[in-house]
Amino acid sequence: MNGIVEILREGRVRERSQSSFYRRLAAAAEDAGLADDVERLNELLADEQHHLSRLTARLIELGGTPENLPPVKGETKLDGWQAEARAREAGEVAFYKAALTRQLDQKTREILQEILHSERQHREQLRGKWMSA
Repeated sequence: MNGIVEILREGRVRERSQSSFYRRLAAAAEDAGLADDVERLNELLADEQHHLSRLTARLIELGGTPENLPPVKGETKLDGWQAEARAREAGEVAFYKAALTRQLDQKTREILQEILHSERQHREQLRGKWMSA
């Protein structure tokens, strides 16, 4: 069980970082008047926040205590954001694929599989709205 908790904790840190990244980009795109980018980035942000919520809920269900994860600060460059986002999403895909090779209970496995599917779509489409409610 301890290994599962560590996967969930690491996943939460990663999802918080992704959420912060897309939030900064969406705000910059809003300031620049780039409506299509604002929509795409807010969709990605919503999915990443949903991933964070799912991982947090599962951590609590397993008796873990979620750490407070403040927003991650970083530089925001709208120019070329797609390449950076695609590389970051590739990292997310690799993390969830590796996590799914570990011994997991069925419920955690299903959550991670659903998030992996979403992250693959993010990497390919650079759009969100891949998570079910």
